[in-house]
Amino acid sequence: MLHVVEQIEKLIIRALIILLLLAMVLGTIELGRVTILEIFAPPFLLLDISKIFEGFGLALIILIGLELLKVLKLFLVEDKIKPEIIVEIAVIAICNKIITLDTKHISGDVLLGIAAILVGLSIGYYVFRFRAANKEIRQNLPVAGESNSES
Repeated sequence: MLHVVEQIEKLIIRALIILLLLAMVLGTIELGRVTILEIFAPPFLLLDISKIFEGFGLALIILIGLELLKVLKLFLVEDKIKPEIIVEIAVIAICNKIITLDTKHISGDVLLGIAAILVGLSIGYYVFRFRAANKEIRQNLPVAGESNSES
């Protein structure tokens, strides 16, 4: 029974990878289309700042999609998810929100909340990376009683 669940899980992950790839390809084409239309629309070679922000937002969404794709591939190959990658995706998503945020219509409380979330995610990312670095160091340490010389 557990084998059937694992096979269905892998099938779902593969379907998500295909759909995510399709969405990223279409998103990239849309970003290119919008950019080219804005460049050649009158006035020639002048971009509206709101369109630039829309382009940044779409580019960051594509970047989030690439990171999600990395997580799905890792899960498919290694059967595990690295928490630091999830936190990294969350930081990118929050940064996307910050970049595309219209601060004229947002209260200070919301901005403080976003800042607190970003600080918390940054601390979490540091903790996960520190833990991973310590694990690598511990794995490379020689075991007591073993010698490094080969006879």
